[in-house]
Amino acid sequence: MPQPVQLLPARPPVPPPPVPGPSQPTDVTEDFSKLKQPSQIPVNTFYTSIEPWIRGIKEEDIGYLEFSGDDVEPYVMPKLGRHYLDVWEEVDTELYGGPLPGLAPQRTSDGSALPKWDPSTLLESDLIAEERSHGPLTERLISALLPIQDAAASWKGVKAAEDAMEGRPGGTGAAAARREKVNVADLEDRIQDTMRFHGLLGEPPDYSARVDDPIATALRHAQSELRTVSTMNKTRKERLANIAKDRLGYQEYLELRDSLDKSIVSLYSKLQKKDAPKLGKKKKKGPEVGGSVNGVGTCVELPKPPPSALGLGPDDDLYLVVPDQLKQLVETRQQWVATVGGVFDEKERIFPGRIWGLPDRSIYEGLEEAVKRDAQRSLHPNDMDCDPRTTIHHNTTQGDEMDVG
Repeated sequence: MPQPVQLLPARPPVPPPPVPGPSQPTDVTEDFSKLKQPSQIPVNTFYTSIEPWIRGIKEEDIGYLEFSGDDVEPYVMPKLGRHYLDVWEEVDTELYGGPLPGLAPQRTSDGSALPKWDPSTLLESDLIAEERSHGPLTERLISALLPIQDAAASWKGVKAAEDAMEGRPGGTGAAAARREKVNVADLEDRIQDTMRFHGLLGEPPDYSARVDDPIATALRHAQSELRTVSTMNKTRKERLANIAKDRLGYQEYLELRDSLDKSIVSLYSKLQKKDAPKLGKKKKKGPEVGGSVNGVGTCVELPKPPPSALGLGPDDDLYLVVPDQLKQLVETRQQWVATVGGVFDEKERIFPGRIWGLPDRSIYEGLEEAVKRDAQRSLHPNDMDCDPRTTIHHNTTQGDEMDVG
């Protein structure tokens, strides 16, 4: 059997990293004095070009990563129709009014008539040759019953198997045939009616329909590769979606933290503006020191509080007093950073590059092995673990999305 042709092109190798440019003025040895200065690109143009690559994660991005598309229609294989030579021959025959002279007769369908021989006359020597055969449904049913443990040791020949099927130990196939004479066609109809009665078979299968041809084989091969690539891309998008959800949650955490910072700064600024004019208009007089000099009393001006103490007016013991509203905002921010921010810090410590920055390794590391495990799990569901996820792996780049809400 020829090996299937690989339809997908080979993956190109990883390109080498670019050569770094000069970092010191002494590294430049070319003479650029005679070159014309190129036109400058506005900085806004540069910012606009890099904005899609450095902007924050949005809900639309997660929706795009979670969208799976049409997973059914590309794998639907339509039924094969009649061969084009049969159609042309039938049209020519209708136009001519009869069989065309000098041509072979019209092709017959693949489903030939069932043989009429007696199944009870089947011998051991007939198992080697192919002259005698049952109906297509009977052969498929017998093939489904073949892989039985210790079948060769328990059934010694065809006759013993027939007796076991009849449920009469010690009897013979000839005795069963004498009770009721059936041929291959009758046995096929009886098996088909029995299977339909017990709900094992729906509509009677049409074995005369053509199942495959070279084009359909190539299409099925392409569908197989498409299924593998689609599974790989779906797993990649699943990993990206999990990381995007974590980063989106971190962005929301930063936005709420910034809003708390703005509230603290705004309240503190109001308190400073409230106390600043009072200190500038009126000076406080202190007690006289050393009596009077020439009949003129002297006063000592109290030192002004530092700018950071404005709005935090001292109490009777000259201690700074923080208003309750400002203290509550500061405590709320501390709790927010310790509770929610600690979750993100721990996640970043376990999986570097998942919450911010760039990961140390590729996030797709171990992806092909995960896809192969899923394929084996789908073929042998009882032999594999019960975990259906492919996003949980024992490496430093993967993990489930966090639930911090």
